[in-house]
Amino acid sequence: MPGACGQAANSYILSPQLADRRILPPMNDNWRAALLAARRRRGVTRAQLAAGAGVAAATIKAYEGGLRRPSRAALVRMLDELRVEREERRAILESAGFAPDDRSRMPDDRLRAESLSRDEAAAAVEHERWPCFVVDKFLSVVAANRVAQALWGVDLSLEFPDPLDRNLLSVATNPRFADRVVNWDEAVGYIVAERKAHDWAPEHIEQPSALLATLLERFMSGDPKYVARLADLWQRAPEQWAQKMRWSYPLIWNEPGIGELRFRCLTGIAWGLEGLAFNDWIPADAPTWLALDHLAAR
Repeated sequence: MPGACGQAANSYILSPQLADRRILPPMNDNWRAALLAARRRRGVTRAQLAAGAGVAAATIKAYEGGLRRPSRAALVRMLDELRVEREERRAILESAGFAPDDRSRMPDDRLRAESLSRDEAAAAVEHERWPCFVVDKFLSVVAANRVAQALWGVDLSLEFPDPLDRNLLSVATNPRFADRVVNWDEAVGYIVAERKAHDWAPEHIEQPSALLATLLERFMSGDPKYVARLADLWQRAPEQWAQKMRWSYPLIWNEPGIGELRFRCLTGIAWGLEGLAFNDWIPADAPTWLALDHLAAR
């Protein structure tokens, strides 16, 4: 019956794979150059990639040279082995004609509508009584309230315009800030552990991702005593980060003319496309609250 057939057609549910494929852009060969660039960026030979991804070196050569197309499973294994960052991973999969996977999938329209922009995140922290700031998914400070800037002795509207200089790993080797953190190894250890195990793949200094390689170049130019300690923390940090959405760590800050201020630092993921996270330095005792009120009144 026409009505029954029409109803069946309208109510037919596509499989998740086909549903994803309906919204993909046209397939092209851009993935080949991107895959080759990712392999060279990591300094990995075809033989090394083949051993890690379970794909023959000759097959990888054929992929890069335009002679063969990979299966989705083979391409995913190569992206895993090369630890390709989220956005690039998504672009490569889509270019090859495949739906993004859980490690590269962008949020849907509902998430986009509910996402916090950087300006909204900055406005959300501005009126807190304690130091509060926002970092992006690369751990660079994108906003900090007035109390935080007063405590740090900076004006971010005038200083540190380069995001790399605002990265928490770079800050950790800058004596202007590092010298004032009494429990430096303990506090920075948490930051290092989170960065080392970022997203889904553990990071390694010996074979860094493109982002980590850039950060390494920057913080290696910091104070040698902190660079050496940070490198040691990196080697000792676990490769898995159990905390997913929210975690905390203690921080003791030496404020000139006042003394030691004690905080319980809370980090929580913001609901947003940019991977923003809120960082709240909550005073751990009454003297710290009083000192912050004094700093804020300056």
